[in-house]
Amino acid sequence: MAFDGVWKVVENDNFEVFLIALGIPEKQRKIAMDDSLEMDIKQEGNKFTIVEKSCFCTKRSEWSLDEEFENTLANGSRVKGMFSLTKPNRLEGQFKICPDGKDFFTIREARGDTLMQIIKIAGQEAKRVFKKEQNS
Repeated sequence: MAFDGVWKVVENDNFEVFLIALGIPEKQRKIAMDDSLEMDIKQEGNKFTIVEKSCFCTKRSEWSLDEEFENTLANGSRVKGMFSLTKPNRLEGQFKICPDGKDFFTIREARGDTLMQIIKIAGQEAKRVFKKEQNS
């Protein structure tokens, strides 16, 4: 599947502005900006398992396409929503942050050994680029 593998962030664009819109304190923002987030993604049909490793924590999430689920962001914010597969290599997620109800959107698109992630909140958009690890 297009998303299977271990992906490591190699580039951030407008990420700090996004973190400010998310409400992340300055000290945590500075750490997040230097973090080398790694995502291990496994897809089995409509089911996804993702293990994210960052300087903040290691967390695991499991969810199925087009089914609502709850998750926790690295900063501890809870979100509720779902992902849909809009192309064989493109996931689009629509979420609400609990309890304030802010809309949070994420798009993940895999092309070969590159995974592009677009994240949006409160009118701010950031892009994160991940590269697939060779030995995944």
